[in-house]
Amino acid sequence: MYYYQNYSSALPSPTASLTVNRACLDHHDGDTFYLKDETQFEIELFNPRKSKVLAKIEIDGTSVSGNGIVLHPGEKVLLERRIDSSKKFLFKTYRAVDSKEADGAISENGRIRVSFYEEQVSFSLNNATNNFPSFLLTDSPTWKNDGLPYAGTTINYITTTAGANASVAGSLETGRVEKGKLSDQVLSTEGSSFCLYATNVVDLKILPESQKPENSRAIRNYCSNCGTNIKGQGWKFCPSCGTQV
Repeated sequence: MYYYQNYSSALPSPTASLTVNRACLDHHDGDTFYLKDETQFEIELFNPRKSKVLAKIEIDGTSVSGNGIVLHPGEKVLLERRIDSSKKFLFKTYRAVDSKEADGAISENGRIRVSFYEEQVSFSLNNATNNFPSFLLTDSPTWKNDGLPYAGTTINYITTTAGANASVAGSLETGRVEKGKLSDQVLSTEGSSFCLYATNVVDLKILPESQKPENSRAIRNYCSNCGTNIKGQGWKFCPSCGTQV
């Protein structure tokens, strides 16, 4: 029995990026994005290849699920929710101590890593056939991926009252991805087999807007409630719904 990856370095690689209210974000610091507190966002995935790929996602240094998102050839997906939970992605900030010790503790904050896996192709020899186990795209939190890496992890968040430590001296703003509002995005199952090793990995980083370098171009800002583009730098309220921005 022989197995091979349907992979060539000459072929285009799958990509990952971030959007807010399905609108692309301007980012001029590599793959770093600057978001305001309480911003809901989507992970944009694209497969430019002629075969299926599996996208597995880590957020804040932890795998979001034992499952992944299957992308068909030429397909683009805007994932707005966690795989094993119907809650949207929400970037929430807080204040951390500004020290070397704290730097290590918050080093994974806001990091999103997307690993892409090629579809497993197999052929038989002497009438023997076999496949690697399948990863499934599912909205069921009870599915187990026993025996394979990236087993699902449940994360419980305990937060302080907003602004409780905003004025503490020697602190800096950081942020993590937590659970936002309920999503109506529906996930279905896919029974294909994929290779155990990633063909390419995309690392994205979300930082609080307060950390944006002064000389970088401004990103587009959107109302966290209705999605209206906030064009005026001095706008304090959304002109469409009145939400404070």
